[in-house]
Amino acid sequence: MRDSDTPNSEVRSITLPSGRQVEISYLDGEAVSLADQGLEIVEVEADLQETVDQLLNCGECGCDTVQPVEWDGYGPRHWKIELRCPNCEARCTTIVEDDVAELCDRAHQRGADALELALAKLSEENGNRDIERLRVALENNHLLPEDF
Repeated sequence: MRDSDTPNSEVRSITLPSGRQVEISYLDGEAVSLADQGLEIVEVEADLQETVDQLLNCGECGCDTVQPVEWDGYGPRHWKIELRCPNCEARCTTIVEDDVAELCDRAHQRGADALELALAKLSEENGNRDIERLRVALENNHLLPEDF
């Protein structure tokens, strides 16, 4: 028989549309936030971010764009990640928990997004420059039919 003062708890894992999984704790059928349970989310996330920052910075040359070369599952809640520095070619292999791996993945995705944006901007600038050169060449009769 259950003690009436002890709440019945249940943890459910759900997947958000973004693909991120979260766990929700239910006490006697009601959802309870982590803050209600006395857990400090900010401190945990700060510690995780510090670990990620250490992984993404090269210990040899200090470059901040260390990249994963290979990711493999390592047990139920860990990842074995091989990292490579694009600057000095230093390599290392580390084992991290799911949370750290997820933050690393997000950091790399932000970097990829920034590179894609920079490439798109550069391509647009180059295209505009080429169009302007063609306009000037046409206006000044620098192009002849035999140029085509």
